[in-house]
Amino acid sequence: MSKKTKQTTVMDPFQAWCHKWSRLGTVIMLAYMIALPFIVLAYYHCMPTFGEVINLSTISILMIYIPVGISEALSYTPILGSSTYLTFITGNIMNLKLPVAVNAMKLAKKEANTPEGEAISCVAVSVSSIMTVIILALAALLSSQISPIFELPAVKTASNYLIPALFGSLTLGLFSSTKAGKKVVKNGIAGVIPVLVIVAVLALFVRITSGGSLFGAIGFLILFMLPVAIISSRIMWKKGIIKVVDNNETASSESVSQKADDKKEV
Repeated sequence: MSKKTKQTTVMDPFQAWCHKWSRLGTVIMLAYMIALPFIVLAYYHCMPTFGEVINLSTISILMIYIPVGISEALSYTPILGSSTYLTFITGNIMNLKLPVAVNAMKLAKKEANTPEGEAISCVAVSVSSIMTVIILALAALLSSQISPIFELPAVKTASNYLIPALFGSLTLGLFSSTKAGKKVVKNGIAGVIPVLVIVAVLALFVRITSGGSLFGAIGFLILFMLPVAIISSRIMWKKGIIKVVDNNETASSESVSQKADDKKEV
């Protein structure tokens, strides 16, 4: 009988170094963030009781944010790689750090989950964090001078469209024709359709039965939809609906279709 050989994965030296020191930095930051409130409360002699901290209000908040945190860790880590530690420490992941890291890898034409891609991602997140601190420091120093600007009606109107514009640009970036890396996913949008259908059905059911919305259960909904998206995408990949092809093959097929369209126009 042949013995099964255990496969070992050798990590790149940069990735090993980054994971080692990032774990240490994460432990230090967790200790700092947990200890700071207790130090301030002890200094001012206003330490709350356990019942004042853990009540129905805090439990309801934790029921939302704990699943969201778990789902973010599961969904962002494959993209960010070893820069995940710094990204979660500094925050603003979806609206700042993730787009910065993805765009940096795209511009450098490097793939995620590679030593080069993770190095680019780490630099991008680091620069973004430094720039955020600089901008916030300047805003705090110049708050009295720039505060009248934010009171203008035009600025108030424009601020209402910041979030839609942000997520619109993220969506366009995800489904743009710009392709980086050796492999490309064709018809990847098909894997999102089952998730959208289930969410729409659940939202309609909750709306009809109770008149509420799914906003309060968004964390649990993300955790539930992650395996749905993975399983449905795998089934579609097995059936050939979703394909993973070479980037050169996609580019050549697009050029052939473009030439055919040009001939039809002529």
